[in-house]
Order: sequence, then structure tokens, then C-alpha cells
Amino acid sequence: MVGVSAGAKNLEETVRIEGHLTAEQVRRNPYFYLPFNVPNNASGIHVSYGYSDPVTASFGNGPGNVVDIGIFDSRGYDFPQPAGFRGWSGASRPEFFLAPEDATPGYIRGHLFPGEWHIMLGVDRVEPEGVRYDVSVTVEQESGAGNQEPGGTPRSARPEVSKERVGYSTPKTNGARWLKGDLHCHTVHSDGLNSVEEIVRNAVELGLDFLAVTDHNTSTHFEELERLSDLPITLIPSEEVTTYWGHANMWGLREWIDFRCADQASIDGVRRYVLQKGGLISMNHPKSVGPPWFFRGWEGYPSMEVWQAPWRFYNWESLERWDSLLRKGERVVAVGGSDVHSIPPAEPRHPHGLANPTTWVYAESSESSILDAIRAGHVFITDGPNDTRLVLSADADGDRRFESLMGDTISPLDGRLVRFRVEVNGGMDRRLWLIADGVPVDIRSLEKVETTHEFSLDVSGYRYIRAELRGPRGRPERGEVIWAMTNPIWIANSER
Repeated sequence: MVGVSAGAKNLEETVRIEGHLTAEQVRRNPYFYLPFNVPNNASGIHVSYGYSDPVTASFGNGPGNVVDIGIFDSRGYDFPQPAGFRGWSGASRPEFFLAPEDATPGYIRGHLFPGEWHIMLGVDRVEPEGVRYDVSVTVEQESGAGNQEPGGTPRSARPEVSKERVGYSTPKTNGARWLKGDLHCHTVHSDGLNSVEEIVRNAVELGLDFLAVTDHNTSTHFEELERLSDLPITLIPSEEVTTYWGHANMWGLREWIDFRCADQASIDGVRRYVLQKGGLISMNHPKSVGPPWFFRGWEGYPSMEVWQAPWRFYNWESLERWDSLLRKGERVVAVGGSDVHSIPPAEPRHPHGLANPTTWVYAESSESSILDAIRAGHVFITDGPNDTRLVLSADADGDRRFESLMGDTISPLDGRLVRFRVEVNGGMDRRLWLIADGVPVDIRSLEKVETTHEFSLDVSGYRYIRAELRGPRGRPERGEVIWAMTNPIWIANSER
């Protein structure tokens, strides 16, 4: 259905696209592309949509359909990394717009290239009878000249952001130290309720040293991170690559990463692309309320979000999965992220805030140093940005220096005994667990806030040693939670 109306200066043409998708079509491929035409003199595009029987329960629970939306311009939509990607809002917005100088958050302002564009529908959930959709596209046309800069040069379809692998923020200190931050949060550029500036300023108020803003399937928030680079925090450009079979955080690249992965080969290709470009990628919240990680492949990812949101949000499932990978010799670095979607003054969507949990890295205050420290496994995680600490180190050569950190590999001099040190802050009335290959080898009750525990261990036959700080939270009958956890120290040349 097409309608045309004339105004004093501009013309508007509206195209209505309706259809029905069967459950079998969605099973074969969840992404569908609806074409429409953009003329040479287009000055704005407005899209609205709806669909039958949407899910109404909180957090997508209960029956119903979930249909996401995005858009590609005339430069194409072929997978992966097409030039024509212009934005995505999932199911969080019923409408959006694009213009040369402005766009809805999550969508890329810039030149409205003439030709055939495509609305993309992504079907996350579908009822057995299928789903009907109704999309309206209004293209505003400017009388006279097309949407070009003076001189005929098209406006860029992407914000100009440096592609160098350096931090947006100037390093504030010299030398490595323990830095704390949050590696997972969302803003209005996807399904969050706060602006980028509100999230970043809250991170500064909490005393965080770094923050990764990981909006779903878009990179439009990168420009705002660059604008805030004068604040005393290292801001890491990031995207949560959000598929219908699992989510993965991508850190450290200055470009949009394609998320339309519908099989194992496509997600493997995205993982290789990110790593080859120098970025870092993790499997996110691999637990039943994650949403889970349904892809068959677990190998080849340098990190995993083992702790997402407060510990009782089923994080023990992620911990068990991580330990199973470690026991196989997979050197997967555990990280944490709040995955927060709102903070005051926005309406609360979760019972926790930014940096719950907090990821600590031993690094200098630059993006490249922080990401390198994560790659190296020089990481521990705590419940929040407080004074809790848990640092595991080892003295493999007997010089009493404890120079090996979490993530390092040690080779015992005699092949057996190694001296370890665990430095704890926040240990009062909690228990220190020492874990070798997923099994506790020592559990000690702590009676002081700060303590240093040294022990010798025969490491023959073990792959790794790590530590946890456990204790009650709230009602004691609910059992213990983890307050802090380390990454492993790896054992080389051990008998297995």
C-alpha cells in the first residue's frame, strides 16, 4: 500500500508492508528482508511496525511472539559485514527514523543512498501458528537537491571514529596496578534506559577505572564514548553480538560486528573475524537464565562471562561450565559484567546496578593494556566495586617473590611442590576455597577482614589452581554465595 502527500516544502511517500511468517520459515532462517525504494532526493526515513501476539510478560517470559527490527541501505545486506548496515533496535522500539544529520539511537545517521533498501525482521520467538507483521515506511523527499553535502559529496553513513586500538581516555597513571571496571552494560542505543553519559558518569562516581558499553548489535554509542573521553575513566568501545543462540561481548574494535549468526559456521566466522582484527570476544552468561549459549562450539573463545549480575542469578551454572573447560585444558579467562540496563533516574529493570559484579585487571590505565591483561588472565572478580580483594600468586622458583599471577603458567623446579599466596580483603566470617582442577583441596574459615594465606601444594597431576571467597548473604539458610573468585594459575609439565 502506497500513499503520497505533499507539504509546503517536502513530499512524503508511505509504503505499508504486511505478511505472515510460518514457524517452519523461522526455523530455517530467522532473518527476513523486506525491500522498499529510496529516491535520490530523500531527506528522511521513518519506520514503524507491529506484529501479532507479542510477548507481554517481563523479560520475554511467557507465551507469544518476539520480532526484532533493523535496516540496511542500498549498499547491500549480505552476511557478513555488509556496507549497508544502518541500525538495529531489536524489539525495544516500535519505530525509528534516519536522516542525514540525525537518527534514533542505535541507527546510523548519514547519506540516504538512493536505491533498494531493506527492512530486516529477526524472529526471536514464534508461536506454532506463525506471526503476522505490519511495517510502515515513510520516506520524506526534499524538493530540489538530494541529500548530499555541498559539492556533491555524500555524507558519511557512519560516524567518524578513530580505528586505532587505543583507549578513548588518556591514561591517568603510569605503571600497572589493579584496576576495576564493568565489562557489560547497555544504554538507549539498544534496550537500556539511560544515556551513555548517565552510565559513564555513574561509573566515575563508583570509582571505576574502566567501562565497556556493550549495546546490542550496534556501534552508534561509540561516538558518544569518544565525546566523553575527557572523563577520568578508560572507555572501551564494545558490542554485544546478540544472536538467537547465544550472546558474545566484543571489546576493542571501532566497527560494527555482524550478529546474524544462524549456525555454528557463522558464529565461528564472527569469532575469527574479531580476533584477527585485534579485538577480544567472550561467551556471555552461559546459564539457563542468560539467555543460554546454545551453539555447539565452546572452544576458541579467549574469555567467558562466568559472573553476570548478582551471584544468585544462576551464576553457579556458568562456573561449572567454565571449570569443565579448564579441566580440558581450555585457557578461557573468567570475567564478570553487570549487564545493567537501567540506573537512577531511569526506572529500575533489575535489582542491581553498575559494577555488580566488578572485574579487576592488573594493567596500566589504557584500553590496550586492559584488554591485554584480560587476554593474559590477570583477572579476578568481586561482587561489587568495594574493598573486597582476592589475589592469587605463586613462587615457582623458591625465591619467595611470588612473581606469578593468575593466568600465568608455572613450571615447578622439582616438578611437584609449589608455594602459593592468597591475599584476601573482605574475608571476615567467610571461607577461602582453594580449588585444583575443579575440586576443593583446602577450605579455610577466615576471622579477619584482611589476611594473607600461604601454602605449599604438590601440584603433580594438576592442570590449574584457583581460589574463591565464599560466605552467606542475606538469609543463612540459603547457603553461601561467591564474594570473589580468581582466574587459575596453570601448571606446566604436570603428570596427568
